[in-house]
Amino acid sequence: MDITERQKWIVDKLNRNGNVRISKISEELGISRETIRKDIYSLNQRGLVNAVRGGAVLPISVKETKYDKRKKMNVAEKKEIANMALHFIQDGFSIFLDYGTTNYEVAEAIKKANFKDLTVVTNSTNVLKSLEYQKGIQIIFLGGNLRQSEGAVSGPLTINNISNIYCDIGFFGVGGITLKTGITNHYIAQVDVSKKMMDHCRIKIVLADHTKFELTALYKTTDVQNVDIVITDHLINEKVAQQMRLADISFIDNAE
Repeated sequence: MDITERQKWIVDKLNRNGNVRISKISEELGISRETIRKDIYSLNQRGLVNAVRGGAVLPISVKETKYDKRKKMNVAEKKEIANMALHFIQDGFSIFLDYGTTNYEVAEAIKKANFKDLTVVTNSTNVLKSLEYQKGIQIIFLGGNLRQSEGAVSGPLTINNISNIYCDIGFFGVGGITLKTGITNHYIAQVDVSKKMMDHCRIKIVLADHTKFELTALYKTTDVQNVDIVITDHLINEKVAQQMRLADISFIDNAE
């Protein structure tokens, strides 16, 4: 087991149990405590764990939460972001909306905007339900393996269906975003969908409310510099906002 496999094993165990002990990992893997201690230190530096005496615990801020619970969090900020996102959408466009809760608010905002000719590609059953009866909206649902707790599809079928689809704009949610580690999320299968769709979108826009900044989730989607625009809300920390504006992207918030 190399260092990457070992550290993934530690994080996976941490996600299952909520905490890990260096002595127990050493015993299970047959590896020295000092090596495990270094692994935990490395993971702590990347924001994936919180190192504690004798082991590690999950950072509370990046624990995954169920979709319905997340939908109720920071609703005003998500609506604010969604309304800003509408400025980039025009009749005749094809857009991708991923499974994130902010993109659900984008779908809800689209309903009120009365677009006459819009194609929406999505892997989210929640976006699908929001827009399925909306006149003037053509929906392409990607299909695939359904993760019921998230209302999102992924897997080989989804990836294959993306192969011949290209969009003007893609809107992507995040589990965490930092200039150092980039854009990260909680589910590897969903990250694979995002990576593929980013390659198939002319403009890539990340939607992230202020609570997602300076956090790192488990799986990396891409570097911040690989997207075109990041939209957040007016509560973003000004120091963080200044740092983001120095990156080679457009950074948009209502504080400007």
